[in-house]
Amino acid sequence: MNNLTVGALLLAVDAPASAQASPYTLVAFGAYMLGVFLLGTLSHQLLKRGSFLKEYFLGDRQLNAWVLSLTYVATSVSAGSFVGFPSYIYSFGWVLALWIGGYMIAGLVSKGVLAKRLNQVSRLSGAITVPDVLRDRFQSPALGLLGGCFLLIFLVFNLVGQFKAGGVIMRQACGGVKETRLYQSARGTTSRALDNLGLRGERVTEEEQTDVYGPEYPDYVLGILIFAVTVVAYTTYGGFWAVTWTDVLQGLMIVAGAILLMVLALHRVGGLAKATDRLQEIDPQLLTGPGPHDFVPLGLAISYFTLWTLGAMGQPVGMVRLMACRDTPTLRRSLFMISLYFSLIYFPLVITFICARALFPTEYLAQSDRIMPVMALTLTQDWPMLGGVILAAPYAAAMSAVAGFLLLMSSSLVRDIYQRNWNPSISPRAVKMITYGTTAVVGIIVTFAALRPPRFLQFLIIFTTGGMACTFLAPTILALFSPRATKAGALAAMNGGFVTVMGLYVLGWLGISKEGLTGPAKEDVAPVYLFGLDPLVYGMLVSFALGIIVSRFTYPLPQSHVDRYFLTKEPGSAI
Repeated sequence: MNNLTVGALLLAVDAPASAQASPYTLVAFGAYMLGVFLLGTLSHQLLKRGSFLKEYFLGDRQLNAWVLSLTYVATSVSAGSFVGFPSYIYSFGWVLALWIGGYMIAGLVSKGVLAKRLNQVSRLSGAITVPDVLRDRFQSPALGLLGGCFLLIFLVFNLVGQFKAGGVIMRQACGGVKETRLYQSARGTTSRALDNLGLRGERVTEEEQTDVYGPEYPDYVLGILIFAVTVVAYTTYGGFWAVTWTDVLQGLMIVAGAILLMVLALHRVGGLAKATDRLQEIDPQLLTGPGPHDFVPLGLAISYFTLWTLGAMGQPVGMVRLMACRDTPTLRRSLFMISLYFSLIYFPLVITFICARALFPTEYLAQSDRIMPVMALTLTQDWPMLGGVILAAPYAAAMSAVAGFLLLMSSSLVRDIYQRNWNPSISPRAVKMITYGTTAVVGIIVTFAALRPPRFLQFLIIFTTGGMACTFLAPTILALFSPRATKAGALAAMNGGFVTVMGLYVLGWLGISKEGLTGPAKEDVAPVYLFGLDPLVYGMLVSFALGIIVSRFTYPLPQSHVDRYFLTKEPGSAI
């Protein structure tokens, strides 16, 4: 979701001694990594056919229903879904079923509204990215350039969180081999490198020592490096096909991990009814809204439903998947399959971590981000290989999200910013080399940023999800469905949504209007919840209002250009 929840991407710190990882955990990880690199190698062979840009960034628009559904789901389900979301369920109870409910129909909404028209328009214009679509539809280089820049801003925040998630998950998975000579050698090398580069720093408060900066910081950094090398290498080498086919593998891992964990948790606790009764004894607020500490008041419940439905529709990483689809029947079949996949992931997670609260009433409330690896390892103590498979699920979620975002960032830099603005006549060979280099460099930069991540990532992830929706949804809707929409209207919609969201977040970061607040709204990194609503709501309203009003009072595009998108169909189009 795109980043579903969020800050708790701060995750899997070491489980207690009763739930330590086994060396067999790495066997499962090794098998998974082998499959990832194999798919990346096979995907690279597909880049030798057709246009490099279309193959690398869109897979030559050949995704079938199963592949489209799994790649859409795997990219949408980030590490936060498997660590941050369980942390919330464990802490606040059944209200999280309401909190995530809107996401079950995210696929129906986004694909039902956008899919066919977005695919048609991208084929007509030859667009490869979302800023590409907006630039060509409105004949505005400024719109494409601005869209590419905004996209980079949001994705950097998101990627730092995902890289941190990958690093701490890998640190957890290595728990069973920490005393081996090989691991100690790698850890020692990492520790010395941190000292030599001056990157270790000193974290002295107790709160900071519970995060990644404590004594095991070198283990976290080693985990980050393993994660970064894996995901950057296969994304750079194989492009869209590598991301797509590994998303298929990762999507299957994610679904299997969620279902397996639910079955094991229900067996351990004795059934969902017993788990719910136990929560009633612990705290009756765990069974109803808004939950403990006023976690989801009415205004935020409305906001989050909007975020996971309309907001999900405005995510460029999902739009690119729709542009890569083969034909209309494929879109129709995948539309329902996506909702099925989401249901098979999030409903089991809700049930699993309701059971977790029944099993561990108070043990992990201080650091609830531990609960996912604790449950995975505790429930599979007799089957360590199975524990490795389940722990591979959040790792797969982080990898798939990072791969999709890396590809989106490199496409924005290469296509939207460089080729379309400064060097339109660049040779295909040069494009290929720059694309490979850009994907790798972006990955390296984010890796270094993740070495010193902020402690609180929750609101930043929500910020990127809502920010991208407010920035891109209104201009895209106008481009696809409004012949009267103008260049000025699209620019006003994009800038208005961005400025509104950014403004409310900056006011919140400055501590304005937070006196007497409770729940999420009181956090230092929270935005201003004007009248109890998330900034997403205001950003969307402002963006659509400006787009419509400004288009009404500005000069339209040439009729011949508009007719190309609304009155004709590209010869030979599959849609």
